[in-house]
Amino acid sequence: MANILFGGPQERERGKPSTVHDNLVARLKKEKHEVDYVVRGDEMMEGLTATKNPMNPVKYDLVLYDTGLFYDQCKLRERIEVFKKEVSYWLTCAKAPVIVLADEEIAEEIRESVKRASVQNAKFKQIDMPYNIDDVIRAVDSSLSCQPP
Repeated sequence: MANILFGGPQERERGKPSTVHDNLVARLKKEKHEVDYVVRGDEMMEGLTATKNPMNPVKYDLVLYDTGLFYDQCKLRERIEVFKKEVSYWLTCAKAPVIVLADEEIAEEIRESVKRASVQNAKFKQIDMPYNIDDVIRAVDSSLSCQPP
C-alpha cells in the first residue's frame, strides 16, 4: 500500500465529460493505495514539498501529475515552456517516484524535460494520454518496487 499524491484538473472544468481520473483513483484505491487527488496548483505544490518539512507528517510514496493541472488555459507554447522551466522543478521536489500523465498537445515537447528530470530522480516516468489504466497501474507498481516499467 502506498500513499499517492495525484494532481490533475477536474475534467468537468475543462469541458471534457471523461471520468478517466475518477476511474484511475478508484482503481488505485482498489489496489489498496491511499490517494490524495488535488485539483489546485497550491495544493499540489504543498504536497510536493511536504517531505521537505520535518514538521509535516504527510509523506507521499508516489506522485501522479496530469499536465493539465498547471496552466491548462495558456497557449500551447507557453504551457510547454512553463512545464520545462517550472513544473518539472516542482515535481523533482517530491523525493518520490513521479509519473507524468502528459496530454497529447504537449507530450512530445516535454519528453526531454522528463528525461532530464530522470537524471535527478531515477524514478521519473512519462505516460502519454490517452492512457490505459492498466498501463498506469503497471507503472505505479514498477515505480514503487523500483523495477523498470
